[in-house]
Amino acid sequence: MDLLDAESPMNRSGNGRNSATLPILYLALASGVVLYAVIVLVVVGPLDSEVSTGLLRIVWLGVAVVATLLAGVVKRRSDAAGFTEQRAVSTAVFVWALAEGQAFLGLTGYLLTGDNLLAVLPLVLFAYLCVRHPPGAFRGPESV
Repeated sequence: MDLLDAESPMNRSGNGRNSATLPILYLALASGVVLYAVIVLVVVGPLDSEVSTGLLRIVWLGVAVVATLLAGVVKRRSDAAGFTEQRAVSTAVFVWALAEGQAFLGLTGYLLTGDNLLAVLPLVLFAYLCVRHPPGAFRGPESV
């Protein structure tokens, strides 16, 4: 059986088991960012480093723009391709990982430089992407 075959178990709508995992994955990814933010902002604080603040701001901004645009493109393409639970879970994890990655990069930038913008802006963008792409946004039409 080919995984790309329409009758493949990977491509069928299924019985809803995968879509039940979306809130758990969402919470796990968000919890990781929140935990890392608490550790970096409260427990550890900025380190003495000779890393250029300007360079890290530019790198984070580039990653943030790409992550935001890519999340929208991937979500739209997934929606246009039709609903399958496997596609929904894969798309959700990919979009949330983009949000998580830019947040980790920004918070690590804060850790290395002490730049408050690199502490606040990544968390704001992470919150925006999580609100823009909640678990319900990846469910099929039958679950609406």
